[in-house]
Amino acid sequence: MNSITPLHEKISEVVTANGDAFNAIVHVALNTSEQLFALNMNALRSYKAGIEVPKSGNLFEQLTAQTGSPARSMELASDYLRNFSGICIKSQVEVGQITVERTNELAESVGVLLDTMAKSGPTGSAELVGQIKTALNSATEAYERMIKAGAEIAEHSLAVADDAVQPMIAAASNVEKKVMKKAA
Repeated sequence: MNSITPLHEKISEVVTANGDAFNAIVHVALNTSEQLFALNMNALRSYKAGIEVPKSGNLFEQLTAQTGSPARSMELASDYLRNFSGICIKSQVEVGQITVERTNELAESVGVLLDTMAKSGPTGSAELVGQIKTALNSATEAYERMIKAGAEIAEHSLAVADDAVQPMIAAASNVEKKVMKKAA
């Protein structure tokens, strides 16, 4: 009965730690939801503030007033997407950090358990346990590098997309200025 009690305690510790990690991930998800909701509300307010529908005039003038400046619209869309992506990337990194920390804790616990088994196991158990721990550490390190690489790729992709949009915004602004000059 004595040998079962430490096992129950260990299982309880693992369940508690997994619950804490899950709670942290839920917190990140709720925080992300709040940030995205606020971003959407601000975008809607900005869009609404930019719309003034004229009471009279032809249909073309009304549509032009509703769409506002194409360059400004592209700039607002670009800012929105940049902020949206930034929130998502930040959340991805936070969840990745939580899972990496939990994976490291589990790997450490398994390593302690394997060491205990090797001490009480048959001859040669220590070598096998050493190989298992090496493989476990390699897998944990690979997972951590994968999480970091994913975040770096996402951040780099966002920067590239933002750089690609800027010339389009400038071109739309130039076209808009030329149209306004001709109209005047």
